Amino acid sequence: MARKIIGNLKFQKPQDDGFDANQFAKMIEEAYLAETGKSQSWKKKNSFSPSTIGYGYGNCPRYWFIAFNGAEFQDQFDAMARANMDNGSDSHDRIQKVMGKTTVFKDKEVEVKLDSPPIRGFIDVIIEWNNKEVIGEIKTAKDEVYLIRQSEMQPTANHLIQILIYMKIRNADQGFLYYENKNDQTYLIIPVNMNDKNKKLINDVFEWMDKVHTNWKDQVLPTRSFTKSSYSCKSCPVAKTCWKEMDDGDIEIEALAVK
Repeated sequence: MARKIIGNLKFQKPQDDGFDANQFAKMIEEAYLAETGKSQSWKKKNSFSPSTIGYGYGNCPRYWFIAFNGAEFQDQFDAMARANMDNGSDSHDRIQKVMGKTTVFKDKEVEVKLDSPPIRGFIDVIIEWNNKEVIGEIKTAKDEVYLIRQSEMQPTANHLIQILIYMKIRNADQGFLYYENKNDQTYLIIPVNMNDKNKKLINDVFEWMDKVHTNWKDQVLPTRSFTKSSYSCKSCPVAKTCWKEMDDGDIEIEALAVK
């Protein structure tokens, strides 16, 4: 990925033997990237991840086929993405700590698992409201993204799918998305209810995961759902394996439809 923290920005040139801001910026970016560890490593997925389903390559049956088989995963993080992830993790910890001081707090980082379809993930926070479990998911957003959430007071489609997966597995009727603005730490709390519409949505998602996993067990390679130039393919960690090391596939399975 070509994006950089400083992009094409050029800082003031140093005087003879003086401090070089451009060189120092390059060192900072390299240090950010070094924290990700190996940029490429062999991995094998054993389950669907709720945070991946519903967004980009997570909607692609072919990605999951390759991931379940095992392949070389190429990290698509650049320095800016690494910095954003670190900031998001720090915000999660801070928000969870604050929520932990409320009288309704029950637990955080709760593992959820299911055998069929195989799913594994972690709930950010669980509170207890009127003797009922309420599932919470924490997200941080740039100002422009936050303002859209604020105007719509609805979660993004992939965030909705993620929390509905947790709610279905935990048999919870209520949940919420907590969005924090990265710019000024203002926040929104958007309730999510397991109403008829959301029940149908998440049941369709589970049926899709069942179909994709069953197809993988049958070892029938799906065709590609996206073009090579699409965001889904460009951000996919197994794109190299998909496009250079595998054929076109033998069965067409539609990508997960997210609206």
